[in-house]
Amino acid sequence: MPKIITSEFLETHRACADQVALFARLYPEGAELVLGSIIRAAKQGLTVDWLRQFLPASARCAYDEARASAWRAYEEAIAPARRAYYEAIALTWCAYNEARAPARRAYDEARAAAERAYDIACASILEKHLSELIAA
Repeated sequence: MPKIITSEFLETHRACADQVALFARLYPEGAELVLGSIIRAAKQGLTVDWLRQFLPASARCAYDEARASAWRAYEEAIAPARRAYYEAIALTWCAYNEARAPARRAYDEARAAAERAYDIACASILEKHLSELIAA
């Protein structure tokens, strides 16, 4: 792992394009890996979790355990907002489905009638070739 992270390093290790662009804007000369630099980068909107892949196995295990605790706290923090969001979109979907129901019924009826006409047309064409169909 280099002591200075550059945009090129991020690209080489398949960081997301939007993250590479943000990093390049924030750190055009690269960023030195020193105490506080990773936290500073996260506060500026960079996703730093991908650095996990460079940790030795023992450190990765400790990191994963600590991250699980942070993830639980995150889930608890967003739970009320998530519930409110899903309740709001449920109401919106109900209104949307009610509003589109007449148009959907008309579409389904028109489609069914067109499919029947198509099937009848195909049957008519097949009947003209009935002898060939039977011989097959």
